Amino acid sequence: MNQPRATTIGTWEADNVSIGDVERALSALRRHEQRAAVRASVLTLVAVTQSQAEADLVRGTIHDLGARHPSRTLVVVLEKGDVDAPAGPGTGVDAALWVHALEQDGRAVCFEEVRLLVRGPARFHLDSIVGPFALPDVPLVVWLPASLPAPGDPLLDVADRLVVDSRAADEGGGDVLARSAVLARRLPVTDLSWIRLAPWRSLLAGLFEGSVNRPFLDGVDRVEVSGNAGPRQLLGGWLLRRLNLTPARLELTPAAHVSVCIDATDPHGRRGSFCVARPGAPRVITSKVEIEDGPHLEQVLQMQERWPALALAGALTNVGHDESYEEALAGARELRGAA
Repeated sequence: MNQPRATTIGTWEADNVSIGDVERALSALRRHEQRAAVRASVLTLVAVTQSQAEADLVRGTIHDLGARHPSRTLVVVLEKGDVDAPAGPGTGVDAALWVHALEQDGRAVCFEEVRLLVRGPARFHLDSIVGPFALPDVPLVVWLPASLPAPGDPLLDVADRLVVDSRAADEGGGDVLARSAVLARRLPVTDLSWIRLAPWRSLLAGLFEGSVNRPFLDGVDRVEVSGNAGPRQLLGGWLLRRLNLTPARLELTPAAHVSVCIDATDPHGRRGSFCVARPGAPRVITSKVEIEDGPHLEQVLQMQERWPALALAGALTNVGHDESYEEALAGARELRGAA
């Protein structure tokens, strides 16, 4: 089903402004545009980016959400520079505002987008910049597309949920997952890498349904998980805990795409192989079962398009702590300790 598309009904832009200036301009845009009277925002979404190019990608993903999660969105661009420089033309905030309208059920509902370029020491006190834009009675979600905050980052004091991407934050993966575990003890964390792994997890669980395949779960001999650092460690940690394995039975290997293969033996001594993999560049995932003196089955799943927006939509839908993700984090740390 096609999502209704938003149209822009008001804009404002200025350099070297105060947060009060931006708030007043946003109020004026809504006041002077009759269609903006009905706000549809279900959350305040704050995306913190490190460059204008990253901010443009973030804005494209947010726009691709369409009507699923209309929000007041702040895209913060942190400009690198000398943190000790005195206040002047090179410090402060440049702002751009948009009010978007969405035709839904015969009426226009509106939501706002704010882009803030933050220079100088202010970028280390984003809580004071973000706080005034938080809508009352809806959650404030902080999204860091390619980094993690420090545990003491004041921005966490105003956040109700944190969205990260362990794959993008660090190719090394392990340290990022350890830091994510620390953050998850403070507030709910959603990892887009974990959400992107949902098809693999679902297909893998489906391979063990039924009276023929289920007994193999009690006789897992070996598990191999391949992929980029963060995703393979999360999947490995999840399987370690769910299957109650020792680290010696689980092998993690680098690869361009994710795959999971489980070798197991049933109570009758028959050997079985259960695999879910993306075999190459085409956006398909294959699941395969091969059982000695038993069935050989194979299925192909077409991966969805617009995946960045769909992953973000899944992250914004989650409420509270994700217990399966936190279990995967704990398992990943156990695997790292055993390596």
